[in-house]
Amino acid sequence: MYRYPSSIVFLYYDNFAYGTMFMEDVLEVQLVMDQGFARVYQISSTSYIGIVQKQVHHNDAGSTLISLNTATLQEEYNRIQQLNVENCTEIQYMKQIPLHSFFFEDKEGHRFEIQQFDNDENLKQFTRVG
Repeated sequence: MYRYPSSIVFLYYDNFAYGTMFMEDVLEVQLVMDQGFARVYQISSTSYIGIVQKQVHHNDAGSTLISLNTATLQEEYNRIQQLNVENCTEIQYMKQIPLHSFFFEDKEGHRFEIQQFDNDENLKQFTRVG
């Protein structure tokens, strides 16, 4: 079994309409989640690319975020807390999606999020294998 059955690479866009057009018209990938300020597209059975409206979700550290999906968030949080990572946050709840997650960085400044969806539909979508 995989520790992270799927991942989402989030790209932050100043021009969200352009990002939407690029995903849908240029890449022609399938929209699987639309939160208004963020959209997630499926690119393979377990890989996703997401876009986020930069003005809504401030992203001072850069323009990319790697989100790893898990069904065992608390276990992952406890494990990663023991390791040498930078800027590890507490587990946060994002009601509008809904999911629980925490963020951290490696020593090179790459941003990561480990997340667990709270509703059955999204949990099934993002933590299935193959």
